[in-house]
Amino acid sequence: MLTEDTIKVIFFLSDRPRKDALFADEVDIVQFAHNIEAVVRIHAKNEEHQRCVEIVGHMNPEVAKGLDSQKPQ
Repeated sequence: MLTEDTIKVIFFLSDRPRKDALFADEVDIVQFAHNIEAVVRIHAKNEEHQRCVEIVGHMNPEVAKGLDSQKPQ
């Protein structure tokens, strides 16, 4: 989990100019970072699950089918 101090460090390292920069007023940086973390965590769980299904599929396709039906929460 990202700590508030880590989020602040990341924020202050994010000042390099970009051509297509998007700036927002009235955004809670800490809340935004936690929301990003939550979405990344979901994607990582899904990718890890699919990788496990793939590995198990090489050993036992039937077990892989069962595993694939048990999506991460």
